[in-house]
Amino acid sequence: MKKYRKRFLSLLLSAVVLAGTAGCKGGFDAAGYTQALLDLTFQGEVGEAMRVIKGADKETLELKYQESIDTFTTNVLTGQFETGEVYQIQFAELTAKIFSSMRYRVAGAEKTGKKEYEVSVAIQPADVFVNFSELLTKDSLKMSENIEAGKYTGTEEEIGEQVMTDIVNHSYELLDTAYMRMDFAPEETVILEVKADEKNEYSINEDDMNNLITKILRLDEM
Repeated sequence: MKKYRKRFLSLLLSAVVLAGTAGCKGGFDAAGYTQALLDLTFQGEVGEAMRVIKGADKETLELKYQESIDTFTTNVLTGQFETGEVYQIQFAELTAKIFSSMRYRVAGAEKTGKKEYEVSVAIQPADVFVNFSELLTKDSLKMSENIEAGKYTGTEEEIGEQVMTDIVNHSYELLDTAYMRMDFAPEETVILEVKADEKNEYSINEDDMNNLITKILRLDEM
């Protein structure tokens, strides 16, 4: 999971560096910048991100967003088995729907230094991936029982193929079930540090962003 988080964040954060005065006559808008990045991350919305991210263009941001969705899908959902291109696309599309359902809002920004801000983001963590993990565990136990009971027939290779097909089919169905039953926890606040580097380019602290993603998706409970 830690490997996934680093890879997922690197795809996004590589696209989210902002020159301090870009598009802001009155100074850097830390709240607006953060909102744009969150909307890019979870909604795939590139309009505002194009305005606040230095040198960004629509095609690049859309590609970064899709790469992040695909990376999450592979590392968290399908990496342990071969799904084939069609199923991989379906899983990615469902992942995008789940991400777009996340509840968050930028509650405010406080300037803490010359080029440093603390941005408060209110989030409501979703239980979709926790429930999916639990459903998958129960299904795996049931499948093991079916294997032992001889409900799969044929050669060892044929049985292996049948089991793999069921794993893929069941995984997608269970993720969809978890999505349809998704519930949200009470609102809590996460603080993101936003500051400029020596080139006067702003970015969100990677560990803080990592923490927000982990909390809102409840990845540490999987």
